[in-house]
Amino acid sequence: MPNYQELIAQRDELNQRIDEARRTEVAEAIRRVKDIIQEYDLTAAQCGFGAGAAGTQKTRTPVKAKYITPDGAVTWSGRGKLPNVFKALIEAGHRMEHFLLK
Repeated sequence: MPNYQELIAQRDELNQRIDEARRTEVAEAIRRVKDIIQEYDLTAAQCGFGAGAAGTQKTRTPVKAKYITPDGAVTWSGRGKLPNVFKALIEAGHRMEHFLLK
């Protein structure tokens, strides 16, 4: 039975062989992929890479309105800067609670 030091040496040798096999196989995989890309004239986006890749762009869903003006002309989600219409109504003595959507 091998001792501890011999097992460590075997592990190191095996790790080196693993690294070498991986480098060789990755190089071959890259060559094959490049050949296929060139053969079919593919772009990064078509392959699912890059900013324009399908499925990578998130769809923004509008935030539901939380407030509405008395005339129903303007709605506001409660996010971001307070619209001037609401600002004017508050300055006129109204409270935001009056504009809550039910």
